[in-house]
Amino acid sequence: MKIKPIPDEVINKIAAGEVVERPANVLKELIENSIDANANKIEIFIEKGGKKLISVKDNGEGIFQEDMINAVKRHFSSKIEKEEDLYSLKSYGFRGEALASISSVSKLRITSRTIQQPVGSQLYIEGGKFKYLNQTASPLGTKIDVEDLFFNTPARLKFLKSDNTELQHIINIFSYYAILHSDKYFRLVIDKKEVYNLYPSTLEDRIGLLFSSNFAKDLVVIDYENEKGKIYGFVDINLKNKKNFIFVNKRPVKNQLISKTVKNLIGEKGYILFFEFPSFFVDYNVHPSKMEIKFSDDTAVSNLIKEAFSISLNPFKKERKEISFSLNQQISKYKTDKFDILGQIEDSFIVGYYKGDLYILDQHVVNERILYEKFIKDSKEFLSSKNLKNPIKLELSPQGKFNFEILKENLEKVGYRFDENMNILSIPEKLTQTESYNILIEILESGEKDIEKLIKKIAEKLSCHYSITAGDKLRKEEAEKLIKEWIETENPILCPHGRPIYYKIPVEEIKKYVGRS
Repeated sequence: MKIKPIPDEVINKIAAGEVVERPANVLKELIENSIDANANKIEIFIEKGGKKLISVKDNGEGIFQEDMINAVKRHFSSKIEKEEDLYSLKSYGFRGEALASISSVSKLRITSRTIQQPVGSQLYIEGGKFKYLNQTASPLGTKIDVEDLFFNTPARLKFLKSDNTELQHIINIFSYYAILHSDKYFRLVIDKKEVYNLYPSTLEDRIGLLFSSNFAKDLVVIDYENEKGKIYGFVDINLKNKKNFIFVNKRPVKNQLISKTVKNLIGEKGYILFFEFPSFFVDYNVHPSKMEIKFSDDTAVSNLIKEAFSISLNPFKKERKEISFSLNQQISKYKTDKFDILGQIEDSFIVGYYKGDLYILDQHVVNERILYEKFIKDSKEFLSSKNLKNPIKLELSPQGKFNFEILKENLEKVGYRFDENMNILSIPEKLTQTESYNILIEILESGEKDIEKLIKKIAEKLSCHYSITAGDKLRKEEAEKLIKEWIETENPILCPHGRPIYYKIPVEEIKKYVGRS
């Protein structure tokens, strides 16, 4: 078979497949163009999940008529002149691929006017083919209409999901940029119905408008900096919203290292995190979508997150706190740095006061967190083995049996022993036979190879098993000791399973509720 060059129109469609997988990718590129053009007002119109129409209108600098054609040519860009520019980018677009890719698989209309032009210009491209470039009346700025996406690539169109599914991706992209640029006006209209009308605001207010005022109110603030970088953002510990938004150097990104590190620390929680690193530390040139990035030092990023969460999730860590038990005293007396224990409710919840907030703590999960961290710090002590009187036969799927051969050595490090026929001879000292078996099956069927995760799984079971329970009445000394140890934990906000440990009520809110504000 003779090797021949691929025609340009085919190359464009191949490239479009990398940049434009779905309507949300188109929206991302168009919003970035508007922001790069210094727009502070961006209006978005969507029809039929973006399959029929994606339209973005802005009040940015506009495009000169003589630059219109170049704007849709591949590898034409106003941002890159030399290789070094790739490592010091301040703009979003830099590859010169987005509009070329979009125009090759849609009907693209660009209408624009700069402040230097008395009238605007309109360019129309259909399936990558030039149709016309005319002068037209236009306000300052640019409006880009993308109609009938994938009309000329039926196979691609077929793989798009339902309108509702595509809309969820579109709203997610919209949210990324609305969060990142809370100082700009954003409007989103879907099928002629206004969904968002967001005026410039603070970041916290913007988050509240996007998700809910209660969601914004209950967020835990993350704010930390070391010699490698800076992290700022919010974590939702109450499971109201599991959406995750990551920004690196003011760019929305997806990064497995960050996601995995955060998940290991707080479980399945919603969060919005902003990272700042030196430009040479981050490579954005990994994928045409520019959403995937690489770091030059993964360990530094992981350590930054761990340090930030350790400090930010513990509101008591900045200074050592005194604990007092003061059931029959007035709250007005408690405006001190002490954590004052007010009492116990139904022998299940400890009530306390600290710096203007009332805390209601679940005593079981408080104890769970304490024991969990003790077990993790001293795993050798609690991972000793005990022999079984009668060996237990492991019942595994073919995949589980395959995983057993890979994981056997690590499993023996955490207290298990086996014979050559996969019978269990010994289990971790402080686990029951049933607990040991269930954990083992879960590990083997999932194929988990990380020894730290194996230890954490066992520690979760142990901490739950040995903790005080609801209904246990606590003496004054026991409550004080429990709270003192809890304050010293690395993460006093969440239990090992990811549930909130306490419910916090600002006393000012109580005053407002009873009319004493």
